Amino acid sequence: MKTLEGTGLHNFIAQQFSMPEGACGRLTGAVMGLINHLPNERAIELLEIAEQDDVLEIGFGPGLALKKMSQLVRGGTITGVDRSPTMFRQAQARNRAAIQHGKLKLIHGTFERLSLESASVDKVLAVNVIYFCSPIGTALAEARRVLRPGGAMSIYATDCSSMRWLQFIGPETRQTFDRKGLEHFLRHSAFASDRIDIQTVWLPLGFRGLVARLCKR
Repeated sequence: MKTLEGTGLHNFIAQQFSMPEGACGRLTGAVMGLINHLPNERAIELLEIAEQDDVLEIGFGPGLALKKMSQLVRGGTITGVDRSPTMFRQAQARNRAAIQHGKLKLIHGTFERLSLESASVDKVLAVNVIYFCSPIGTALAEARRVLRPGGAMSIYATDCSSMRWLQFIGPETRQTFDRKGLEHFLRHSAFASDRIDIQTVWLPLGFRGLVARLCKR
């Protein structure tokens, strides 16, 4: 387990948000639930999830968005992928009923290699995970691969000014975004030829977020 002495408080906080582990990871999951409540709501709203949709969330954290989407999807399925064993256990406990009824499947894995068939989902949700991706890497390419034509992906990112204040920037954070930077990032990703719309979201205490809706052609 990483220690405060080994990484410094700043890097320790950032690393926990990237990869929650152990007792601190469980606390991080609770904090993530609070921070991501409104971003989850807005990002899910933009997906316009239908009852028959098959939905994927990458980086599901403590599983609150999965629970919300389970209430929207009736005939479809929901899949969640996260690399943190701590978050996997939290999401599993929070969504036990949906898992037992076969509506929800959790996968412990990375975004760079999704164990789903191509064109197998209608919607993809990614809240506060894009900082750890690269526009020329495989994470967004994989998300687009598993999307069906006409499907949509919703990406939420906290504006870089708020990210600095919250001290979420650490060694694993590839980059942060303002609105122009997020659009540039997405225009150079696997979604470059698709429709990209970005909205600004205002959060409590003056924090600002960005939500991008990507529609696969």
